[in-house]
Amino acid sequence: MADLATMRIGYPVALTAELPQAVSRFWAIPLLGIVAKGIILIPHLIILYVLSFVIPIVHLVIWIPVLFGGRYPDWAFTFNAGQIRWYARVSWYVFGLSDEYPAFSFEAPNDIQIDRPDTSSRVWAIPIVGYVVKLIILIPHFIVLYVLALAVVLCQLVIWIQVMLSGQYPSWAYTLNAGFILWTARISAFFYGLTDEYPPFSMT
Repeated sequence: MADLATMRIGYPVALTAELPQAVSRFWAIPLLGIVAKGIILIPHLIILYVLSFVIPIVHLVIWIPVLFGGRYPDWAFTFNAGQIRWYARVSWYVFGLSDEYPAFSFEAPNDIQIDRPDTSSRVWAIPIVGYVVKLIILIPHFIVLYVLALAVVLCQLVIWIQVMLSGQYPSWAYTLNAGFILWTARISAFFYGLTDEYPPFSMT
């Protein structure tokens, strides 16, 4: 089965990681593994929680240079793209796709690539209107993402068996979990205005 990294479809937000060759059996121990991760990830969870409040404040000013200049500010792109990659990095670790503890950085090497556009649409920058329209047209994605989230939760209930027995991450679980992370990143990138391309209905 081809890795997601070899199945990119040309969208500005893409997955660059591959199926890990081996993963730690320790993190797969029922309850103990996820509880331990939950504890050591507390600093990350606090930061992501704070960022969830900062982002709306940032977007109170981003629309001005986009609407009048047609270009996304460099500092805003770094901030928003960094937040998306940070969330993806933590998710990657939580799902067991990597045993490497997530870096505390907006610009650390990451498994999610977000290409910087040369220009940004002024239409989406129209105050309130742009965001409301985006929320409406993204409804199908929210529905799919909700279903995928349920599938991901159920997935975690069984993948530990193969990881514990073989030290290998199931390819089908990788496709599901990595696809969910990528799908979430694409929706966020479009909503934040990092790309004007409507997200594809694809896990690759």
